[in-house]
Amino acid sequence: MTTRELSITAARADDPRIVRLVRALDADLAARYPDEPCTGGAHLNPGLRFLLAEAHGRPVGCCAVQPFPSPDTAAELKRMYVTPEVRGCGVARRLLDEAERTAIALGHSEMRLETAVHQPEAIALYTRAGYRPIPNYPPYEHKALSRCYAKHLPLPGARADQAEELAAFLTGQGLPPQDAPAPGTRYWITKDAGGPAVAVSLEPQERCVLLRGVAVRPDLRGCGAARRLVEHALAAAAAQGAPTVYVLSTGAESFWARLGFSPVPVAEAADALPHAPQIRRYRAAGTLADEAAWRRDLTVAGAGTGRLAAHSEATTGPSRPAAGASSTATGR
Repeated sequence: MTTRELSITAARADDPRIVRLVRALDADLAARYPDEPCTGGAHLNPGLRFLLAEAHGRPVGCCAVQPFPSPDTAAELKRMYVTPEVRGCGVARRLLDEAERTAIALGHSEMRLETAVHQPEAIALYTRAGYRPIPNYPPYEHKALSRCYAKHLPLPGARADQAEELAAFLTGQGLPPQDAPAPGTRYWITKDAGGPAVAVSLEPQERCVLLRGVAVRPDLRGCGAARRLVEHALAAAAAQGAPTVYVLSTGAESFWARLGFSPVPVAEAADALPHAPQIRRYRAAGTLADEAAWRRDLTVAGAGTGRLAAHSEATTGPSRPAAGASSTATGR
């Protein structure tokens, strides 16, 4: 078998093919660690996303991506398994690569995992792929046989030649694509096996920044990716020295409030961002008064600023997007 004959797709945790593979994984672990109780799916949560590897229609492997609880922006690799007959054919590496793409598409800045000393082939795979040893994290901190690893996931900024793709994605999510991205705008768009996944833009204006184009593919909504995307964008704005971020958004009050934004008169945003193409367009159309404006200060003292600064350091280099809760949780 070659990896070109391999297909990797998303699958539900209760998919019979996944269930059979996970049972085989548990049997494999029980044979390797006869004195250790097998926890099976004890540490899995509803946010788990499985990937299924098939060759010629036959299931040959699986893995899963699970988010850590907020405010942690990392994801955890779970339930990695390849059937014995195809080991050594590159299936595990393909699954790992797709798991990382999935995590990035959901806005995760790091992947962590746990394996153990009697799985040398797994340890070799992860170290070759750039994973570094870290202290054992819960619930493995007291497990003498466990070994934990982590890898930073760079979230690349979108290229200039992706402008049309971004506009099409925004249109598909019901957002106006005009002026996005405007000249000087920094934006991110991530992809997974299903295509473009999430997007966001930062448009600098004077000393302030306008957050725009927070868009999420429907099947990824409700998983916290929009929050992670916006937090990443806020960290990037803070790292650039921007004191204040505004967003124009209607129908997403709870989303922006949870992210620390406060409602302000739309006139305040318009005065702070007089040259923003979005503001100019709304003014020209006579619809500016119908908009809702939100503001978040990035330089105020307190835990929020510290968290932004720390997050910015943890995600140096190209940035990532994340996905959102619903079509109303968008900054246009």
